[in-house]
Amino acid sequence: MYVGLIKLAPRCSACGLDYGRFNVGDGAAPFLIFIVATVIIIASQVTEAKLAPPWWVHVLLWGPLTLGLSLGLMRLSKGLLAALAFRYNAGEGKP
Repeated sequence: MYVGLIKLAPRCSACGLDYGRFNVGDGAAPFLIFIVATVIIIASQVTEAKLAPPWWVHVLLWGPLTLGLSLGLMRLSKGLLAALAFRYNAGEGKP
């Protein structure tokens, strides 16, 4: 379904479905930013309060975790948006 890390392929390799007719874009990105930021901030504050690690532990923990969650959830959300667009026959300019 993907040609790159988060870019949809032009067509399905199995059935030939044209993914180009679905405008999934990056519409879910603002919502994912809020979700990932909330999770990371709460987890980092709990970690700081309970363990009080040095600053570099925070850098090593939360940087990669933020990137991984953001990219992983972006793939998931783009796939979900494409599936919903297919299910409801949505497209640009359609009510």
